[in-house]
Amino acid sequence: MSSCEKCWADSGGGAEYSALLKEREAAGLYCTPEEQAGPDAGECPACKRKTLHQHTGEPMCGCAKPAT
Repeated sequence: MSSCEKCWADSGGGAEYSALLKEREAAGLYCTPEEQAGPDAGECPACKRKTLHQHTGEPMCGCAKPAT
């Protein structure tokens, strides 16, 4: 699973990322698929949302990974 780009940026990366994820999950706070994919995300060919992870191309929306 690709990292959440919003949480990665908010935490400053590294060990702080895991702590922030646990804190947000415990509070019931979850990022949208668009936030998870990052500001340079690609468009998912299935749902047309900007949810293809900016680094890995993984569809954060839950659609099937596009063929490469």
